[in-house]
Amino acid sequence: MNVLITNIGRRGYLVDFIKAEESFCGQVFVADCDETASGLYSNHDGRFLLPRPVEEEARYVAELLSLCRQQAVDIVIPVIDPEIYLLSKHKELFAKERILVVVSDFGVLETCCSKLKMNDFLRKNGFDVVPTFTGIRQLEAAHAGGTIDFPVFIKPVNGSGSSNCGAVHSLEELNASFREQMLIQPLLTGDEYGVDVFNDSSGMPVRLVIKKKLAMRSGETDKAVTVFHEQIHSLALRLAKALKHFGPLDLDIIVEQGRLYVIDMNPRLGGGYPATHLAGVDFLQLLMQMHGGTDPAPEFNNYKAGLLTMKDIGIKTCITRS
Repeated sequence: MNVLITNIGRRGYLVDFIKAEESFCGQVFVADCDETASGLYSNHDGRFLLPRPVEEEARYVAELLSLCRQQAVDIVIPVIDPEIYLLSKHKELFAKERILVVVSDFGVLETCCSKLKMNDFLRKNGFDVVPTFTGIRQLEAAHAGGTIDFPVFIKPVNGSGSSNCGAVHSLEELNASFREQMLIQPLLTGDEYGVDVFNDSSGMPVRLVIKKKLAMRSGETDKAVTVFHEQIHSLALRLAKALKHFGPLDLDIIVEQGRLYVIDMNPRLGGGYPATHLAGVDFLQLLMQMHGGTDPAPEFNNYKAGLLTMKDIGIKTCITRS
C-alpha cells in the first residue's frame, strides 16, 4: 500500500502518523508545488514537485497521474481546498487505475465552499443558522431595527482559513473593510469546537471526535482538548448523514447561549486532525481499509477525552541550490 500526500505544506506529521501504524506495509510519498515546503523534508520515501493546481489544472492532473503510475500509488490524500475541488472533477480518471483520491463528490464540495450554500444546506436540514447579511444596506436596516449590533464579523463568501476575516466595530469601519463577495454576521463569542467526522463509502458516519479549541493560529487549530459533548455529537452525526461526504470532514461549531452554530465545513483532513489521531482515532488507517474494499464498522465515543494537543514549532534545514 503506497500513499501520496499532495500539497503537504507543513503537515509532515501525516507521514509520521502513517508510518507509525504497525500494520502499514508500503511507502509514503509527498508532493508540493513549493520546493521549500517543510513537509517535503519529513520522514518520507520520496518527494516530488508538481505544478500549482489552480494555475495549471490540466498539467497538474496529468503529472499527478503519471507520478502515481511511476510510484505505484494506491491512495492520494490532498490537504488543501483548491486541490480537492480540482481533483473531485478528475477522481474517476484515477479510480480507473485503482487509485483512491480522498475527495468527496463535487456537489458536496460546492456546499462546503460557499458560506451561502452551506447556510442553505443547514437551514434545509433543520440546523440553526447564524444570521447573515450580504450587503451593508441589509446590515444597516437590521441595525436600525435593533436585530443586530456592533461588533459584527465579516468573512468571504468563499474561502478557507482566516484570510480576510475579522471583527468590525462600527459602521465606518465596516464601510472601509467590506468588499464584494463578503458576508456580515453577528460576532459570536461562545466556545468553539472542532469536530472530525469520518464517513464510509456509502456516505454514512463511522467515527467522530470532538475537540474544544483553546487557541488558533493562521486559521488552524493550535491548541485543543478532546471532549465528549452529547449535543455536538448528535448534531455532527445528523449533519454527516445529510451531507454524505466521503472520508474526513472537519466541522467548526460555536456554542452561543445554548445554541449550536456550524460556522465552517471542510471536507478534508483539517488542521486539527492531529488531536483526533493522537486521541486514538486513525482516519488514515480507515482510508487504507476502505481502499481494500472494506468499510469500517461504526464506533463512537471510542477516543481518549481530556487529551490536550498543542502544535510546536519544529525547525528543518536543507542545502539549497546556488
